[in-house]
Amino acid sequence: MSEVLRNKALFSNYVIVPYADYEKYATASDKVALFRLSRTLNIPTPKTLFSSDFSDLKDIIFKSSQMGFPLVLKPASSRIRTAHGWIGTGVRYAKNLSELKNILGNEPFKSYPYLLQEKIEGPGVGIFLLIHNGSVLARFAHRRIREKPPSGGVSVLCQSINPPHAALDAAERLMKAIEWSGIAMVEFKWDAHENIPKLMEVNARFWGSLQLAISAGVDFPYLVYCLAKGEKVDLQKDYKVGIKSRWELGDLDHLLIRLRNKTAELSLPLGAPPKLTVLKEFIRDFLAPSVRHEVFRPNDPGPFLFEMRQYLKDIIH
Repeated sequence: MSEVLRNKALFSNYVIVPYADYEKYATASDKVALFRLSRTLNIPTPKTLFSSDFSDLKDIIFKSSQMGFPLVLKPASSRIRTAHGWIGTGVRYAKNLSELKNILGNEPFKSYPYLLQEKIEGPGVGIFLLIHNGSVLARFAHRRIREKPPSGGVSVLCQSINPPHAALDAAERLMKAIEWSGIAMVEFKWDAHENIPKLMEVNARFWGSLQLAISAGVDFPYLVYCLAKGEKVDLQKDYKVGIKSRWELGDLDHLLIRLRNKTAELSLPLGAPPKLTVLKEFIRDFLAPSVRHEVFRPNDPGPFLFEMRQYLKDIIH
């Protein structure tokens, strides 16, 4: 997406790109810029240190260790453009000082900007918005039930909920400050100790659990299409609460990771169920009629079969 928006002018004569400009996308997607902006807006965030504020590695190790372990280390960008191509990054967890030193001594943390944050215990809450010319036209919210990896990541089972006021207010203030136009997911963790939502990140593009919003009654892709055509889109007020959506193979990965690894090795969130309960819930949700499937459709099995083929190929190789 960043390359499309960076070169938006090249596409303008051929296609409509219904997103804000590159600079706004970069602010939303770069975690350093995002969390610095959040501070100015008094939006609750985890305790955060920015690597760019330190000139010496020893100083940042000393300061971050004072926050207490475990620590969460996040590269500023999920993908980094280099002279030799793109490299992918990921969130890392340091359970002690030795792990912290080891992580910071290796790429991408060795060469590129990153954040160090306290780990927030609590459920994940997503706020989803469609904004056009400063007006919010659609709102949606979900809570994460299971994720891949289990320590925190992509949602593999989630449920539609009424938007919590504190999270919705923070999300709308943040995106309006960016002067965002288009769709966005603003992700929070609901701090179990302080009972407030704390910002995690912004996905300024369509998100993995999009099908849940559609199943619940907010068809974000169609609304974006209508805006791109210049049609009037009325405020979307209602959707079904309590609908669950499941990414089948992602949920299978969650189960396998839990069963194959010791609990102490996984940096699991507070209150994570034991292995036997995870297995029981996995089977129960396959049989529950209230759970919608993100990929599998009896009348259109092609996408699921393609994904299954890729999944098995990755296992074999």
